[in-house]
Amino acid sequence: MWLQSTSLLAVVAGYSLLFLVGGSIRRDARLREHQRLVDVLISELRLQPVTEAKLSLPGVQLSVLNSGVPFSPRLEAGVDQSAWLVSRQWFSGVGQYPLVEVRQNMTAQLQQDRTDQLLLVAAAGGSMLFTAWLLRFVLRRGLIVPLNTLRDQLNALEADSLAEQSIDLEAQPKELQPIADSFNQLQTRLFTSWQRERAFVDGVAHELRTPISVMSAQAQRLMQAGSFVGSETASLQLIASEADRMGELVRVLLDFARSDSGRLRVELTSVEPEPLVLEAYERLLPLAPSRIRLAPPTSDLLPCIDVDRQRLQQCFAALVDNALKFSTAAVTLSVELAQGCVVLHVIDSGPGIPKQDREKVLERFARGSSAVGTRGSGIGLATVELLMQAMEGELLIGDAPSGGADMQLRFTALDLPPGP
Repeated sequence: MWLQSTSLLAVVAGYSLLFLVGGSIRRDARLREHQRLVDVLISELRLQPVTEAKLSLPGVQLSVLNSGVPFSPRLEAGVDQSAWLVSRQWFSGVGQYPLVEVRQNMTAQLQQDRTDQLLLVAAAGGSMLFTAWLLRFVLRRGLIVPLNTLRDQLNALEADSLAEQSIDLEAQPKELQPIADSFNQLQTRLFTSWQRERAFVDGVAHELRTPISVMSAQAQRLMQAGSFVGSETASLQLIASEADRMGELVRVLLDFARSDSGRLRVELTSVEPEPLVLEAYERLLPLAPSRIRLAPPTSDLLPCIDVDRQRLQQCFAALVDNALKFSTAAVTLSVELAQGCVVLHVIDSGPGIPKQDREKVLERFARGSSAVGTRGSGIGLATVELLMQAMEGELLIGDAPSGGADMQLRFTALDLPPGP
């Protein structure tokens, strides 16, 4: 648009300049022609006696005056809307009477000038329209279409195929070929770096899981042996819990890496939501038997949803763990049908999450203002957000009716319950 507007302004400026210069040239030509006519008439008058009578010629009126003031040629209007170019000058010499007044009818010439000007304006308008159309066609074929094609090719790139989807330089206009070539080189460097990062993450995750599992298993075995005093048993329990926590962190980081590289896979199956909530309640109840509660089942028939059962239980575990950290009261699990979606709730009675922090806490390693003074790595809610996106669901943060946070896992209902 900027290039097209600039080009049209250049056309307008060119025709405006032509209009002004042409008008000035025509005006100067009329004045020179009039002055030559005056000189010829005065030369002829010098060959005959000077009288006060008016001499008439076709389109010219010449008068000899014995009084008056000389002046340069100027346009005057006639009684019949005609236009006359009038000038006066001395007949014999400066300050010597008589004066010669020459009136030249310029009506036809001025009308022709106006006609030429109108034709020029029409030509300018036509040129502008043609230039606009031509520029639009040229810019579309030569710039917009190639750029859109290049954009589509760039949007189709994926991390796993950076090296296989290089841009065809021959298919690009000559002006875009250096850009495409530079981008191909950037793709190659990114692919090499991505492969190294993937190999590093996979290797580290694999190497860490084995010793962590061994530490956890050995701590559990020693605690089961029961040959330690209280302080030693507490140390073993701490070792086991920290080993489990490290194992969970490694697993979550591996999920992040797989998601970034497009390798995170979920196995979606159609299941009923209420058994899922009951399963989560039974699995998580040992964490806090007196605090985790299950809401009464709804009387409505709930539709099925598409979820990965294992990943959904992972989401429940992360949400309940967060709720237990930030709340000393009960944590309630429930399910409902709302606006065509099946909503799984994890409701606590803690300080809640302020609205200005709700987007932030879904980012990796980010914690909200209400998390000050509590232990955590800032990846729990980020993990739930990641898994919900993989399962084509949505994680929303709301306010509980009695205070606290209402963590909502929303899934599209596959089939709505039948009407009454």
